[in-house]
Amino acid sequence: MWRVLYPAGIHFVVGYVVGQALILFLMLTGRGMDQLSSYSLAATGVTGLLTAPIAVWLMRRDERQGGYYRRGRFKRRLRPGEVVWMLLLGVSVCHLANMLLSILQIARLFPGYGELSERVFSDQDLLSMVFWVGIVAPIAEELIFRGLIFRRLLDDMRVGWAIGISAFFFGIYHGNVLQFLYAGILGACFAYCYYRLGSLWAPILLHMGANCWSVALTQLAAGEATPELGYILLLLMGVEVVILVFSIVAFCRRPR
Repeated sequence: MWRVLYPAGIHFVVGYVVGQALILFLMLTGRGMDQLSSYSLAATGVTGLLTAPIAVWLMRRDERQGGYYRRGRFKRRLRPGEVVWMLLLGVSVCHLANMLLSILQIARLFPGYGELSERVFSDQDLLSMVFWVGIVAPIAEELIFRGLIFRRLLDDMRVGWAIGISAFFFGIYHGNVLQFLYAGILGACFAYCYYRLGSLWAPILLHMGANCWSVALTQLAAGEATPELGYILLLLMGVEVVILVFSIVAFCRRPR
């Protein structure tokens, strides 16, 4: 299990070092710890930029050693239509997972998470959030959790167990119960699509679509609620259900 999980440990250690460097920077420049949330997204992005090359190197080393990688299953390139499909499916799964957690009112049990999220995102401009959260973070996390952890699990167990265990650790890595549930749902979807489509770009694009939609929802929540906005979100939810049903049918018809 150590062989499977230590890539996540590398990501954690790099993130810890970047976080300590940020705190030192704030202290030396006299900005104060109250500015920490303003730089947190950039710190997350820098962690991803530093971790991604290490993950790519580990993946290539795994491929040379053989095992499940020797079958060449994950060398496929996505077609343009599949790229659009994965982005839209990521948006759909993100929104529907948020709706499920809202219906269950789980967020009320953990009000501290909402306050922390508001502090982190309130000081950020849209382009920064899209870049760090919507592009950099998905690439780094998918290299770690699907490109390394999930594929290594496939060497030792059935695909269903590998999907469930990788999703479980993906949820734990997010550090709180609310995110554990949300990330766990998405992580299972990411791993399944990776396995079925045979390209790491599948979960990366899913992750990008989900995170970009989360950023959009954050911006919408900060604005004024209007009946028109409610109708638009309801329409979008209908479209997302159609995309989800289409995806289920497409995977059922797709040869394994």
